[in-house]
Amino acid sequence: MVLLCRVKDPQRFGVAEFKEGKLIRLVEKPKEPPSDYALVGIYFFKPVIFKAIGQLKPSWRGELEITEAIQTLMDWGLNVGCDYVSNWWKDTGRPEDILEANQLFLSEIEPSNRGTLEEGVTLDGRVNIGRGTTVRGGASIRGPVIMGENCEIGPETYIGPSPP
Repeated sequence: MVLLCRVKDPQRFGVAEFKEGKLIRLVEKPKEPPSDYALVGIYFFKPVIFKAIGQLKPSWRGELEITEAIQTLMDWGLNVGCDYVSNWWKDTGRPEDILEANQLFLSEIEPSNRGTLEEGVTLDGRVNIGRGTTVRGGASIRGPVIMGENCEIGPETYIGPSPP
């Protein structure tokens, strides 16, 4: 299964082609896209994908294209289903795209503390602290921030945007 999203500039992506509502072909960065539905980079495969990958030759860009491997599965008569991203999706092909995606992601976090805060810790804004994380005394955390599980922060540490 592949996930697809409608985009404004499909020629920048692997693009889906449909016939009677069924996914029939994928084309990598086509000059004339058959639709405006792009592969978003989320795939669910069975182990047969490795057989298809093993038969790939480098593309005109000198890369092994996952789009071609998926197309190989379809050429073999295997069913490749698709679903659609209904919320936001952000291409992260360029460094500035990664920064924008990070901002989008952080804008949606909810404050949560599943860790341990020592005395003297200051939290401000949307701060999400994972299980097993300890924030030591004197630490100051200004959101939006997500801390993973089993981290140790501080003591006397500042985490957040530009220092206060």
